[in-house]
Amino acid sequence: MKTVHTLKDTKMAHPVGYYSLSHDNALIKDMCETWGEGLEKMSESDTLWLIGRIAHEAWLACDSDEPPSNEASSAWNRLHELKQWEKIALIKAMVQ
Repeated sequence: MKTVHTLKDTKMAHPVGYYSLSHDNALIKDMCETWGEGLEKMSESDTLWLIGRIAHEAWLACDSDEPPSNEASSAWNRLHELKQWEKIALIKAMVQ
């Protein structure tokens, strides 16, 4: 039996309020109306695309002027060594 590794486990999806996000924000409200309270209806492709864009925006807005470390750059250059499921697992590990 093959184990399927996905970014989202719809059985475990928390509502956005769990993360202190509120429908008072129009974007959050619209996203929940489109993809559900736990964003469980969002495709993996859309999820990965948005994570990448949000992470880039957050990095640009970061208070630190510190560039990525050599270690982080090295890891980025070696991402091709990971299978897709390992990349997803790594995302999960880093956001904990």
